[in-house]
Amino acid sequence: MFGGDTGKGSNNLQEVVSAAYYQRVDSLLVAVGQQQWGLFDPTSETVYLHPEKEAGDEDLLDFVAAHTLLNGGTVYAVPFDEIPYSTAVAAIYRY
Repeated sequence: MFGGDTGKGSNNLQEVVSAAYYQRVDSLLVAVGQQQWGLFDPTSETVYLHPEKEAGDEDLLDFVAAHTLLNGGTVYAVPFDEIPYSTAVAAIYRY
């Protein structure tokens, strides 16, 4: 987990999607030129990840970036290899 054992950050996309939706992301690193297709169901708080785009999917990297910005967070678009632990996303939480 990005942020260690403090719970103040994550590089797990499934965790970051929910955190971004619920206004918890303060700062976000997102990889340029990467996509991760899937869906977020806020009712069940379930994130569905798909290796290929399926009907109704959206790019969840765009989703977390948009929700972070809409909720007053900061987004940094960076090369993939500059994100800790070689993941497409890393977030620092507000709380």
